[in-house]
Amino acid sequence: MNYEVIIIGGGPAGMSAALVLGRSRIKSLVLNAENPRNSITTHSHGFLTQDGIHPSEIFKTAKEQLSKYTDVTYKNEKAIEVTKTDDYFEVRSEENSYSSNRVIIATGYRDNIKEVGIKGLEDVYGKSVYPCPFCDGFEMADKQLAVFGDAMMGPMFSKVIAHWSNDVIVFTNGEKVTDQELLKSLQTNNIRLIDKKIKQLKSIDGILSGIELEDDTIIKRQGGFIADTMAVENTNFARNLNVPIENGHFGMESYKVDENKETEIKGLYIIGDARSGWTGVAGAVNEGSVVGKAITHQIIEEHWK
Repeated sequence: MNYEVIIIGGGPAGMSAALVLGRSRIKSLVLNAENPRNSITTHSHGFLTQDGIHPSEIFKTAKEQLSKYTDVTYKNEKAIEVTKTDDYFEVRSEENSYSSNRVIIATGYRDNIKEVGIKGLEDVYGKSVYPCPFCDGFEMADKQLAVFGDAMMGPMFSKVIAHWSNDVIVFTNGEKVTDQELLKSLQTNNIRLIDKKIKQLKSIDGILSGIELEDDTIIKRQGGFIADTMAVENTNFARNLNVPIENGHFGMESYKVDENKETEIKGLYIIGDARSGWTGVAGAVNEGSVVGKAITHQIIEEHWK
């Protein structure tokens, strides 16, 4: 089964790339495990024309619209291995094996909230405690907010969250903030810091009501944001192929790509969360469109006599 392009991952980035390639009549295959990172949230925000829609509805619409492009084949299969030969890539799923000249990795990340180590956090994550203020800050504006993070990221993240609310408390869960400049900055901007260990989060139907500390004190809060979700890559394809890594935003690792999202391995592209750890829906759609157009131009040049 040979394709011109294989897209691994069917989130906003992968489906956007497939749409452009389909409209360019390039024979493409989408392999999607259908286990998206954002399925836990109640609504998706910040993507024009889809603001407030559940991620599953956005995916359903994308899949329906993609179905009219006969050059794109969509399969609900989980890719498990990508190998490179001198002439082509081979992608093996749990069911089949496929080959192509180009591969787009759009498999994203997954959050590991349990590893954060705060009892009750899983109950509120995606319902009243979120990782992205651009996605959910508007809905949480002017509420009593908590920011969860370590002694460095917690205070730094609170600077961003304070844009949406003037009632922000940073909880470092037992870590002491020793950076005097950070402490002074928090005090100057009226952000309270609590460095005691958290016993558990109190909530009702996923809505945060308070943070109970180990000394049984309960600090009332209506919602919050978390600086680090302990997210990891969904796949190790890029690492196994030894794609170089560089430092991205907020110290996160990012795969090194050019302006076309192509790696140093010719024909291998990485987009969306899979590339940088976090791009958001709108950013992922943009990267999918960029790589789809770039590949089309490359194929046009290859066919031009």
